[in-house]
Amino acid sequence: MDHSIFILINILKTEVEHFLGRKITKRGDCEYLSHAIFDSLNIEVSFNTLRRIYGLLPPTNPNIKTLNTLAQFLGYKHFYHFSQMYQYKEQVSFSELIYAAIKDNNDDTMIAIVENYKNTPGEFLSVIITLVRELLHKDKYILIDRIFKLKSLDFSSFSYFEVLRIGNSIGLLLQEKREIDIIIFTNENFIDFLYATFVDYSNLNNYYGDVSEFISKNIQRDDILMFSRSILEFRNFLNKKAFSHLNIIHEKKIHPILSGRLLALKLLATNSNKTLDILKIYHITIKEKGDWLDHYFELFTTSILLKNTDIMWFLINNISVQFRFQHHKIHLNSFNLMCLFYYRLSGDVKNENLFIDTFTLSTCLRSYKDFMHILWLIYKFNAATDNLEKEELKNTYLQVSKKLKYPFFSENYLQNYFG
Repeated sequence: MDHSIFILINILKTEVEHFLGRKITKRGDCEYLSHAIFDSLNIEVSFNTLRRIYGLLPPTNPNIKTLNTLAQFLGYKHFYHFSQMYQYKEQVSFSELIYAAIKDNNDDTMIAIVENYKNTPGEFLSVIITLVRELLHKDKYILIDRIFKLKSLDFSSFSYFEVLRIGNSIGLLLQEKREIDIIIFTNENFIDFLYATFVDYSNLNNYYGDVSEFISKNIQRDDILMFSRSILEFRNFLNKKAFSHLNIIHEKKIHPILSGRLLALKLLATNSNKTLDILKIYHITIKEKGDWLDHYFELFTTSILLKNTDIMWFLINNISVQFRFQHHKIHLNSFNLMCLFYYRLSGDVKNENLFIDTFTLSTCLRSYKDFMHILWLIYKFNAATDNLEKEELKNTYLQVSKKLKYPFFSENYLQNYFG
């Protein structure tokens, strides 16, 4: 039986005892409950069935009909209705506890909530996100640091999609903060959840670049150090400054997106006539690893920045979209944008038309959105045939470019990209 269902059944049994006004500890209590249910609902439930449910006989998994009857005895429509309402009440209850603890500046209560809530029914992620966002609003960085040191928030115990949800929800608030206490970026668990997950390409010349500089000087874990250095080198590229590539690492502890980012840097720094050779060597190294998508995710945009059709051609011909993109909508979205650029650069109108409606800004990672937007504007500007529309697209491009503050995205780059 699913652990969460087991917990809910135990809660249901306790609620029945409260409603009945007595504990169920012997056969007579089960007979009393059986009569009470019949009097209330005109439904017969054997007292021996109730004895098994309450552990007075060797237990068996209760059937849904019995669970529905017990829930109806409490006034619910059925067991599912009970479980939904209970989880909602639990979530509201914990939210109230959070707000009360924040108002009272009760750090110990907030720590206790995080430590205890993970093993209870309800939305643990929502509680964490709500709590940390509230603490960020109040600049309680020391407490945030304590929370991300708790065992219940150990990064390795969360799924990839849970990490994404936490990182994106909290990372959006970091974008809005004028000042951030650097103490939270000495916490490696926080770095894994936020810094390495919410990769903020819109703010490499703002807080995210500053944080990257701090981490590169103060964190010694190899993968984090490599990650921060790769971000800083990419920032140099966008700022049209001298930059260098780093050694590509294929160790298991290095995330494949980081490995791909290191490859992207190498391609940015390499003569275009050598890119295919580099890609072929890299592909041989990683093709046995199963899912290649994360390794090539950064290259979708890198190939656009470089206007390098060799890279685009290689990716299109070595990735089976139908098979590999089923659970990677964000990856597929970036891939589709690259395909639009490739087929326009190649003059292949037929294939370009197949991809016209496949890219959407709403599907981009939130931390990449402005960066992806400016690439999308470059494509749309060239594809537009109406002069008024082109002027509007150019003005929007210049506005986004001003916001990003990357000299790479000049007006000349826009005007001559497809020239």
